Amino acid sequence: MQSLLLIGDYIYRGGLSWLNDVFDVLPPILYTILAIVGGAGSVYAIFLGVNLAKSESDDKRKQAANRMKNTIIGVVVLLVLVLFITLAIPEILKAAYPDLVLPPDAGGSLV
Repeated sequence: MQSLLLIGDYIYRGGLSWLNDVFDVLPPILYTILAIVGGAGSVYAIFLGVNLAKSESDDKRKQAANRMKNTIIGVVVLLVLVLFITLAIPEILKAAYPDLVLPPDAGGSLV
């Protein structure tokens, strides 16, 4: 029980205040990465589509289709991870530490 009180005291005294800085800097970085990977993935998918249309043998068609499928899966996984980090993690922290999170209209930040 004492360790639980010590953890609560640590959190209350600002033990998680570094998360404010992380969540101030993280979204622009993640959106930049998402834009770069999404753009590159789109160009690569177009390139693979052209290769798929031009391919003459079934082996090349299957190979191009598998590469296109993997590219689309990779871009979707990246999108889901970015959304999870920017939307779900702050809500999880608000649920875990409700006393530390001030509402946005009160001038508070995430933690």
